[in-house]
Amino acid sequence: MLAAGLCTGVFCASAARAETGPYVGADVGGALTLDTRVKEFVGPVGSNTKMQLDPGVRVGLHGGYRLCDFFSIEAETGVIANNIKSIPGASIDGNATLSNVPFLVNARIELPLRNSRITPYFGGGAGGSATVLSFEHHIDFNGTQLHGTDSDVVAAYQAFGGIRYAINDHMDVGVEYHYFATTGASWSVNNVGTPNKIGLAGVQSHTITAAFNYRF
Repeated sequence: MLAAGLCTGVFCASAARAETGPYVGADVGGALTLDTRVKEFVGPVGSNTKMQLDPGVRVGLHGGYRLCDFFSIEAETGVIANNIKSIPGASIDGNATLSNVPFLVNARIELPLRNSRITPYFGGGAGGSATVLSFEHHIDFNGTQLHGTDSDVVAAYQAFGGIRYAINDHMDVGVEYHYFATTGASWSVNNVGTPNKIGLAGVQSHTITAAFNYRF
C-alpha cells in the first residue's frame, strides 16, 4: 500500500503541470439495460425466462480529488431506472420498474491535450448498488398477484469514458458513456407462502449522458 502510494506520488509529480484539488459533478441521460435472466419468480421458472426492459434514464452524482492533472479518485452515486416491458407468463398492470442506486469508488484518468480546452478521459470503479424492484399496481404471474417495492444490496462495477470541454478554469461540460453491471439480486414477497422469492441474474446497462463538472 505504501509502495503504491509512493509510486502514484512520483508518477503524478512527473506531470508537466500539476492541477490538483477537489471537484464535484453530475450527469444525466439515457440508459439501455439489457434483458435480464429471471432465476425464480415465486417458484421455479424456465431457464430462458428473461425480463425485458424499456430504455430508461440515468442520473449520476460524483465528487473527488484530482491528485495531478491526469489522475483522480472519486466517489459516485445516482440512479439508473428502467420500466419493465415484459416477463414471459406475466401480466403487468401499471408501471413496474427495476432501478439501481450505485455507490462506487472510481479511478479517473484524463488525457489533457496541449493548448486545447478538450480533454478525453476514461476510468472504472467498483462497490455496490441498491437494486430496487417496484410494482406500482400489480403483476400477475401464473395466477399469483404481486405489488409493492423491495430492495437488495449487491456488488457492482463500471467502466466509463468521455470527453469534456473546459468553459473556464473551474467549469467544464461533456459527454460520457458508462457500462454498469451488478451481480444477481433477490427480493422477498409477502403473503404468498413458500416459495416467496423473486430472483434475477445481474443487470448490465449502457448509458450515454451529458456531464457537468466544477473544480474548486
